[in-house]
Amino acid sequence: MMKKRQSFLLQQAFAAALVVFSLALPCAAQQRIVAVGDIHGAATEFVGLLQQIKIIDDHRQWIGGTTIFVQVGDVPDRGPETRKALDLLMELEREAPAQGGKVIPLLGNHEVMQMMGDSRYTTPADFQSFATGQSEQVRDLAYQDYRKFIAASRAIHDVPDDEDAHQRWLARHPLGFFEMRDAYAPDGVYGRWLRTHDAVAQLGDALFLHAGLDPGLHFRSVDELNSKIRSEITGFDKLWQALVQQRIIWRYMTLDDAFDQVKLSNDVAQSGSPGVLDVENVRRMLDLPNGLLMSNHSPLWYRGLALEPEERNEKGLNRMLDRLDARYIVLGHTVLPGFTITARFNHRVFLIDTGMLKSYYGGRASALEILDGKFTAYYLGEKPQELGTPIVKSEAGDNLNKGKGGQEK
Repeated sequence: MMKKRQSFLLQQAFAAALVVFSLALPCAAQQRIVAVGDIHGAATEFVGLLQQIKIIDDHRQWIGGTTIFVQVGDVPDRGPETRKALDLLMELEREAPAQGGKVIPLLGNHEVMQMMGDSRYTTPADFQSFATGQSEQVRDLAYQDYRKFIAASRAIHDVPDDEDAHQRWLARHPLGFFEMRDAYAPDGVYGRWLRTHDAVAQLGDALFLHAGLDPGLHFRSVDELNSKIRSEITGFDKLWQALVQQRIIWRYMTLDDAFDQVKLSNDVAQSGSPGVLDVENVRRMLDLPNGLLMSNHSPLWYRGLALEPEERNEKGLNRMLDRLDARYIVLGHTVLPGFTITARFNHRVFLIDTGMLKSYYGGRASALEILDGKFTAYYLGEKPQELGTPIVKSEAGDNLNKGKGGQEK
């Protein structure tokens, strides 16, 4: 038994070492990289795609070997099967290292929205997937707690307390709502897992992230950018807890309702009403839209590399990629007409969100494979299509044909 355990531990250590070594290699090396864009609750299509490209088998077990699989965020919302997709990613992340592979789930804006209590795009089916036999009782207890908050708040007055108001409240909080919020909380099953992930991954000379890197964004490295986003998430969690403890917001408020409540509390305080208001926490809450979690210039939200004219951003993009020692960048977030994996900026930007959730976007599931310097687009149920390779231009505008690892030939 002891020998078997020692052998198992050695195998695990070898697999972990192989993954660490492989991540240090240029992305054009022989290790296969596969990137998939936004899932948005389309778990059935996601599973079918992973089976087609030999990442999982018919039992949804990892068969990708040493493949590095990157999912660039936006697993939740809009579709009906968010939980199934998240559960699969969590399991594959655990399984892949045993074969020398790695799964890298990145944060998209919708993951962060759920962590912040923004459920505007959550479907009834997704709420229902969190419901249990105790959900009626959970919701009744939550309503009682909400009424206590209302009674204690100095910033809410004359709130209707009749059956019509109660029914409107129930409609805004369907069964499963509170279980879902708990699941994305810092100590929840999904919230705890998501908070361990980055927003940007750099594999050799490739960058992977959800939305885009604004060439005008000030940051020195990918590590610094990830640290800033993690720090803002941690800061938000602490801020939310503080505002709840100070009875400025109710703990299960949606993000929009919390903003409204904080603004109302601030207005009441400025009008001279008695009571103590934590001005600093109010300021921090109202300043959230300017941070990396919500700003349109954030890597979680920025669409400039997908939608703006190339000539507007090309020089800035090239300088930024050179500074980061990167050759190209892979993005999701923006669905383009035609629902194809699209290359821009001389194949230095690859857009891989092709509207997997067909019921919402009308698109199709797809994956980008990078292997031996070749870029191949895979679409569910279709033949693969080879794409062009990145072209790097010098400051003088000359093309530099870069080979593996981005080294000049």
